[in-house]
Amino acid sequence: MDTKNQSKHPEITVRSYSEAAIPHLGRIVEANAAIMESVVTRLVADVKGGKSLFAFGSGHAAIFTLELYHRAGGCSFLVPIVADYLLPTAGPPVVRVLERTAAAANMMLARAEPRAGEMIWISSQSGINPAVVDFALEAKKRGLFTVAFTSVVHSSSVASRHPSGKRLFEVCDATIDTG
Repeated sequence: MDTKNQSKHPEITVRSYSEAAIPHLGRIVEANAAIMESVVTRLVADVKGGKSLFAFGSGHAAIFTLELYHRAGGCSFLVPIVADYLLPTAGPPVVRVLERTAAAANMMLARAEPRAGEMIWISSQSGINPAVVDFALEAKKRGLFTVAFTSVVHSSSVASRHPSGKRLFEVCDATIDTG
């Protein structure tokens, strides 16, 4: 075996991954317990009142939206806001440019026709790209209760690309910090 070209990083196995990931998830749940309880309480009241829950993410964060979309026995009150031009399948050159373009996704919000007072979950790992920040600002203008799912640590360590200098967690009504 050629040890000269071997990585200095330990091999990642199912066990080593789970030993790191599961405690991390526990810390995220604990750190966000109060805000998650508040969001869930509001969501239950909204659904009982006939309101919808909207969800949006671009690039790989779109997977969050697609995963929430109802299946047999799932949450039929969810309205996914998906722009094919912001999905990973559009390709990195396309997605990279459009995620960095203010208002690139706002027409998708208009197309979904949310009503003032409804809730929208917006997912973005970094929360710094103009498309997602503008989307959140547009949702707030329309009277939606905005919830960011983002890494506050990551977002705080990099500059926003939005003209306002704001990041997703700074413009939303509530933030679930993904760590």
